[in-house]
Amino acid sequence: MATKYKKRNYEGKLDSIYMYDDADSSVNWSIPIDEANHHYQDYLAWVAEGNTAEAADTETLTWDSIRSTRDQILRDTDWTMTTGATVDQAQWAAYRQIIRDIPQTYKDKTPDDVIWPTQPSTKGPNT
Repeated sequence: MATKYKKRNYEGKLDSIYMYDDADSSVNWSIPIDEANHHYQDYLAWVAEGNTAEAADTETLTWDSIRSTRDQILRDTDWTMTTGATVDQAQWAAYRQIIRDIPQTYKDKTPDDVIWPTQPSTKGPNT
């Protein structure tokens, strides 16, 4: 199974990246456009290898993919809440709460309306 990507542009700007399994072309999750997100970094490396993402239909974004992205972001940032993490844990806790609240925040809107917040800095106080 190969991982491939689709991209969606909105008003001329890259809006979303969708990662999917080439075997069945189903979207596994959407990836926020965020330099700190390791899935986004994987996508950039994939493009740097000479690959090109297909254009995604706007129908692809669902609440399931939003929740999947939310869950992945929370898993990817769990380390920020551990003892000894050298980040501003108050900022990260607030960011993670905003991520958790996305389904409720956008409950009266469509998945296309979701705006992902920017992650706080991962630089510690001694860097």
